[in-house]
Amino acid sequence: MNTEEINLFVERNLTNFSVNSTGWNDLIRKLLFEFAIAGWNLEHPVFGKEKFGELRCYTYSEDEALNIRLKNIKDKYSQLSVKTCEICGSEGKMRTIGSWQTTLCLNHFLEQQPVIEIDDQQNVKLNNKTVLNIKNVVKAEVEYDLQKLCLYTGKNDWEGKKYFSWQEPNYYLLLKTIPLSLFPKDTQLEIYMLFQSLNDCEICGHKAVYQRSCLRCHQEPWNNSAYLIEDYGEKSNYIKECQMDIFLDEDDYEKYFIADRSFEKIPDHKILFSPDDLREYEKLLF
Repeated sequence: MNTEEINLFVERNLTNFSVNSTGWNDLIRKLLFEFAIAGWNLEHPVFGKEKFGELRCYTYSEDEALNIRLKNIKDKYSQLSVKTCEICGSEGKMRTIGSWQTTLCLNHFLEQQPVIEIDDQQNVKLNNKTVLNIKNVVKAEVEYDLQKLCLYTGKNDWEGKKYFSWQEPNYYLLLKTIPLSLFPKDTQLEIYMLFQSLNDCEICGHKAVYQRSCLRCHQEPWNNSAYLIEDYGEKSNYIKECQMDIFLDEDDYEKYFIADRSFEKIPDHKILFSPDDLREYEKLLF
């Protein structure tokens, strides 16, 4: 076996991997190279695919010792794949786009995430593409505790139907903008009361607390429950830790929701942690 034979094997089998883009090509090439070095028969094809945001490779050999070596190689590159953007190959992380898991860098994650915008002419846009005009909406419905909005622009229910989710920036701005008269009567009061009963969130600094959760940062406001007192001792410690989690933004939620205008900001909102607090907290996490 020489280098040229291995290179031909690698390039021939690269196309046998069903992946979303070219970002994992270097990983797949290295995996195939290590297969060849481990003793895989170069005449036999190797197949793989992306599944749940992870690189999967399917092989079998009657040589049990070879199977063990191959499994170690596959595990190695599977673990590397969930840290590598499927599109560009730079550092990435596992993310959810819609209902699909995928591994993306921050830039490609933000590119694929929908952002709702409403312009002065009441055009509703997703990622700068107009999907409907509010003036043309003839009916509106909400589902899942007001977390999903369906707008109809046609006379029949199957015509011009468009869904929006609370997981998209400016969802609640859109929900507030749709005239209440377009909703069924049994939900009009519920929507009205949501926006009338919002309270200040001391954690993120938005007027967005509804019932027992903040609709902006999704944190639970402090209460004197036994478990919070046991874990944090006092209110300021709890708020401080939640604020540091938001600042560190491990899941990039804040980077995505930076465009959200659904909730007004609280004047004189206080950040309770210091740079020293943040450094000590990072040591505990990482």
